[in-house]
Amino acid sequence: MAKFTIPKEDWKIFISLLSLKQEKRKAFLEIIKDPTNVPHADDFAKHYVTISNRERKEADKTIEVLFKLYNLYDTSGEGIDSNVLTLMDAIKEIDKKEIKEISETDFELFSLFLKEILSLHDTLGVRAKAYRLMPQNQHVFRRSEIYSDIRAVFRPDKPDIKPSAAVIVHSLKIDYYEDYEEKAFYFGLSENDLQQLMNTIERAIKKHECLKRMITDNLAIQCLEEED
Repeated sequence: MAKFTIPKEDWKIFISLLSLKQEKRKAFLEIIKDPTNVPHADDFAKHYVTISNRERKEADKTIEVLFKLYNLYDTSGEGIDSNVLTLMDAIKEIDKKEIKEISETDFELFSLFLKEILSLHDTLGVRAKAYRLMPQNQHVFRRSEIYSDIRAVFRPDKPDIKPSAAVIVHSLKIDYYEDYEEKAFYFGLSENDLQQLMNTIERAIKKHECLKRMITDNLAIQCLEEED
């Protein structure tokens, strides 16, 4: 495996994991080994918060890093031992001031922890791959809002008197990611457009639920879904 360089933004996460007591790391592993304990992607972070007493923001980033680590292993074409060895070499190259209190035994225990993490193919592994595969689109939806306005219709000859009529207009704003950059697009909508959009979404939801039942009932495998 090629030499692995830890991005600076991930240094603190690995140092935090290293400094976490071994019994807490083991407790976290024991919980997330069981798929029933992590039915949703954010359950990993919830359990990590409970066990580590870390803040939720750090927990979310920790799980993101572990997902990236699993995907690095999954796409490397090499075994777990080789990946962990390369990663540990990179960790030891982190500024010595940051890890000066970490003993060789701590490194060995952390290495075992990483090997177990990369062995969780049915829990963390499948979530990590879903995390990698689901956004593989040119545009990735982030959120949406609809703004509604009343626009007055004035007489052309007397704009200073009461409007003759009014129309209701709606503007749909869709925020999305393109090449990791957040962008927005606006659509003008009428009442009929809103109804058509609602019908389209309701139909998509029904298809989604049908496919989910087929996956879980007929194929008897996990149906993974992206979450906020």
